[in-house]
Amino acid sequence: MHDMTGDKLLALRALAGEPTDRVPVALFTWGFEYLWRVAGIEPWQLACGSHETWHSAHMALIDRHAPDLILYEGCGSGPQQPRLLEENGECWVVQDENTARRYSLLKDSLTLVDLASGRKGCDPVGSISSEADADNLVQPFKGWGEDYLNGLRRLIREAGNRALVMPHHSPAYICACYAFGFESAMETIVRDPDLFHHVCRMFQAGDRFRMREWADAGAEAVFIADGWASCDVLSPGMVKDMALPYQRSITDAAHEAGLHIVMWSEGNILPILAMEAEIPFDAFAFEQPRKGAEITVGKVRQGFGKERCLFGNVDSEMLLLQEDRNEIEQAVQMQIRESGKGAPFVLSTGSPLPSNIAPAAVDMMIEAARLNGKQLLGAFETQA
Repeated sequence: MHDMTGDKLLALRALAGEPTDRVPVALFTWGFEYLWRVAGIEPWQLACGSHETWHSAHMALIDRHAPDLILYEGCGSGPQQPRLLEENGECWVVQDENTARRYSLLKDSLTLVDLASGRKGCDPVGSISSEADADNLVQPFKGWGEDYLNGLRRLIREAGNRALVMPHHSPAYICACYAFGFESAMETIVRDPDLFHHVCRMFQAGDRFRMREWADAGAEAVFIADGWASCDVLSPGMVKDMALPYQRSITDAAHEAGLHIVMWSEGNILPILAMEAEIPFDAFAFEQPRKGAEITVGKVRQGFGKERCLFGNVDSEMLLLQEDRNEIEQAVQMQIRESGKGAPFVLSTGSPLPSNIAPAAVDMMIEAARLNGKQLLGAFETQA
C-alpha cells in the first residue's frame, strides 16, 4: 500500500479546469459492491447495514486507498445492525432490524430482494401507459431525508481535505427508464414520446431541490450517472431528443446550487461527443471500451478539448482482475499521455469497482498515477 494521502483541493482544481502537478484519483464505486470487501465485512452486513457500518465502510475506503475523490453511497436505514437469519449456497437471508423487513441477498449477483414483495430496488414502479398512470405511480421528490444528509455531512467532515466526497444521482431520462422498466421505456420512446417526456419531467422537477440539499450538507461536487445515453441503446438523434435535455437541466441545477458536476455516460458515446461537449459539465466520465467501441481518453479529449476535465476509463473488470502491475501501469501511463500535458484529468475506472477485485489491484492503479504522475507528465512533455 502507498503512504500518500488524498487531496480534496487537488481534485477541486481539476474539476475547475486547472492543471494539476499530479493526477488526482477517483474511486468509482456503486452501492455496497466493493465497499464491503475493503471494509472487511460480509456483503449482507453492508447491504442491510447500520448508519455506523456504512460510515465505517466509506472511511475504510479512504484509509486503505487514500483517493482524492470518492462517491457517497448512502447511510443504511437506521442505527441497528442487521441480523442474519439463514445462509445457503445461493443467498443470505437477512432481517433489517431498523425496518423489520427481510431480504434475500443473492450470492451470484449480490442482488437484494425484498422477501415480502419480491421486488428489487431497480424494478419498475408499475405499468405506465398514460399520464394518469404516471401521476399515480411516480412519487415526487420530497427530500433526501435527515439520516442520509447527516451521513453525508459526517463523511464530508471526517474526510476533511483527504478526499472530495461526491453524492450521486441520475438524470431524469435514466430515472424514467427505471420507472417504466428498460424494455417498456424503449418502446414508449418510440410509441409515445410525449408520455416518456412527461415522466422525465416528473423526475426533473426535483433536481434543484436535490442539489440544494446536497450543497447545504456541505457537498462541493456531484456525480451524475447516465447509463443509457449511448449509441448502442439509442440513435444519436434519439439521444439528442430524449437524454441530453435532462443532462443539461441537471447540470444547470447543480451549477445553480454552486456544485461542480461530473457526468458519466456508459456505452458508445463516440457519435455524440460533439453534442455532449456542448453541455457545460465540469467533468466528463465514460465507460471502458465495450461492444467493439474503442473509447479512449484521446478520442474523448479531441471531442471536449484541452480545457475540460476528463475522468479516465481504466478497465475496472478485466484489467484489475488480472492484478498485473505492469499492465496496470501501462494502462495508466497511456491514459495520462492521451489526456495531454496541462489538460485537467482525473484517473478513474470506466465503471464501478466490482466486488471480485482485490484491493491490491486498486492500490497498483493509484500508485501508478500518484507516485509516477509528475515524472510521467514531464516525460510526455519532453517527447512532445
